[in-house]
Amino acid sequence: MKLKTRMLKHPSGIEIETPLFIPSYSSKGFALIKNHDGELKSEICKAIGIAKEMLEECQLVSAYDIHYNYLLDPTELVSTKLIFIDSGGYETSSSFDFAETQRDNSNHNEWNIAYLDTVINKWPNERFPAVIVSFDDEKVRKPITEQINDASKLFDKHKDYLHDFLIKPETAKSDYIKIDSVLKNINLLKDFDIIGVTEKELGHSILERMQRINKIRNSLDAARIKAPIHVFGSLDPITVILYFLAGAEIFDGLTWLKYSYYNGIAMYTNNLCALDKNIEISTIDTQVKATSIVNNIHYLSRLKNILINFTKSNSNFNLFDELGYTGLGKIIQNNYEIFNNRIKK
Repeated sequence: MKLKTRMLKHPSGIEIETPLFIPSYSSKGFALIKNHDGELKSEICKAIGIAKEMLEECQLVSAYDIHYNYLLDPTELVSTKLIFIDSGGYETSSSFDFAETQRDNSNHNEWNIAYLDTVINKWPNERFPAVIVSFDDEKVRKPITEQINDASKLFDKHKDYLHDFLIKPETAKSDYIKIDSVLKNINLLKDFDIIGVTEKELGHSILERMQRINKIRNSLDAARIKAPIHVFGSLDPITVILYFLAGAEIFDGLTWLKYSYYNGIAMYTNNLCALDKNIEISTIDTQVKATSIVNNIHYLSRLKNILINFTKSNSNFNLFDELGYTGLGKIIQNNYEIFNNRIKK
């Protein structure tokens, strides 16, 4: 499989090149605090205030948070080229992504596809060109053919958006997507702009997740389906590289809010002031957090450029050393060779 980047074109005419690294916002896992008007708002509204003037390409917000007004109003968001509107399945599920260090046991508000539809209908798509994600509910699992039919019905009502079909497990007892079903029905995915999978539901190891991404990408290519693969809940600086090498091109997650990207890895944010030469250990925690958010956005931009250059090079893994971790390129290359040797068997 030849690594590639591609242009995503929104019906409005806006184009954006993959790979895409999407900073995500979600109230899940964060405190809800009453503001001066007595409204419950997520504590990440502060992060949005810091980041919104720096984001240029894309961001992800949840329809659930928009409906319940837990984040900033959409009109207060910066006008990135694209905004991904997640369906709210993450906020109302019992699942957490790999970046989560604590569990939120609070009760969830009511949520269904009618609420999602209402959010989409009210979305200012002319001002904020958007990608909508298919609806999912962990309490209702369906065969992939039914998932595809349900997504098509939703997307047919909203043709002025890009459409991101999220593949989910087919039964309540399954933690992972059924890869054989996906491959068997690959031709049914031809009308979707993006094919999504969650990192946790891809498999039980990094290698297995890489293998499954690769199988889906190869099958899409064989069926001449150009839709890029979107890995939800994955914005770790190491695994996104490996998943990209396996065939994925779009990544989103909350890691950028919970950790600091430093020299190619994600680390505990409060330690940033002891390592980053631009700040000192006397720096107050809130400022360290703000610096981390800014640095992480810059990091994701650098990583995108490196991956684009990598696809144009003759597999020059030394490019990854530019992220600051000495020998990172060799580490990535070694892991990629393990993956390649396994898929050749």
